[in-house]
Amino acid sequence: MPENLRLSKDAFLFIAASAGIDVSSEHGEDLFAIVQATLAGLDSLKVIDVTDTEPNMSFAPEGA
Repeated sequence: MPENLRLSKDAFLFIAASAGIDVSSEHGEDLFAIVQATLAGLDSLKVIDVTDTEPNMSFAPEGA
């Protein structure tokens, strides 16, 4: 996947409509900006080397 791939406005509108989210209100632009910022923040995870790490196959909530 290209390194600088960003979510386009058209793609966001399609995904939001598919999920049943009404982005036609005044908050649609705010939501688009938040989604773009969130996706950009995930870019920092790409540098974490997990090649020698086994996935944790169990979940035990604290106190259980």
